[in-house]
Amino acid sequence: MAVTASCPAYLTGLFLIGDKDAVGAGFSIDKNLTTTVSERKGGRTTIMLNGVEGALPVSKSVLRRYTERGCRLGLLDIKHITDIPVGFGLGMSAAGALSLSLALNEQVGAGLTREECIKIAHDSDVECGTGLSGADAAAIGGILARRSPSELPVQLPFEEKALEIAFYTPIKTSSVIKSTEWKKKVNAAGAEALDALFGNKNWNGLVRASRQFAKKSGLAEWCAHEMELNQRASMAMLGCTLFSETTMFLPRKPFMLMKAKTAQNGAKLL
Repeated sequence: MAVTASCPAYLTGLFLIGDKDAVGAGFSIDKNLTTTVSERKGGRTTIMLNGVEGALPVSKSVLRRYTERGCRLGLLDIKHITDIPVGFGLGMSAAGALSLSLALNEQVGAGLTREECIKIAHDSDVECGTGLSGADAAAIGGILARRSPSELPVQLPFEEKALEIAFYTPIKTSSVIKSTEWKKKVNAAGAEALDALFGNKNWNGLVRASRQFAKKSGLAEWCAHEMELNQRASMAMLGCTLFSETTMFLPRKPFMLMKAKTAQNGAKLL
């Protein structure tokens, strides 16, 4: 028996760094990471991303948390598959953790609620310094904004937008979210941008607030020229990645240029 779960890529446009959590705004796209969990008859548990076995600490953290809850996992084959490059700000660590948690719960008969599966993914992402609230957002899908860790996300009116996403280089998320200096700059810019977004809770408001945040936080210094040339473009957090619903003029050739659409779906079993 094999169980597969899918989680959408989630693109964060602005955020504030909290204690093991974050607030901000972003949206899901119609590109996913799928995870298949199946039983092995012998050898050892393997975890692969696109056919390659790697360190994958977030996935290992998910497995450990299930074991700590008393679940007998046995030997497993775990296969993550995605077209999205990892480390470029589209929430692949969260997507891997959440899709694994959902599939693993079903595969081993752990009997956890969906909320418990999400919490395991969230905590694993935080522990590894790869994200703060991406799993929670990707579980819901759509276009979301949240002002406080004590509040549920607000679903902004959904608008299907055809997007261009330009990937340049990865950013190590922990280098920002665990930095006192970055936290001060990010949270000052994020609070202002979030106020602006809640005054105009729609797609256009999100794009404007994201651009404002990217510039004022200092995170977008690497792409200041590109954002000036492309007035509907902003930065995916956290990666050297640009997104826009209009065709971008890019003097520097990106590592990858992808077409996608905003999507309403959240993570689910397949």
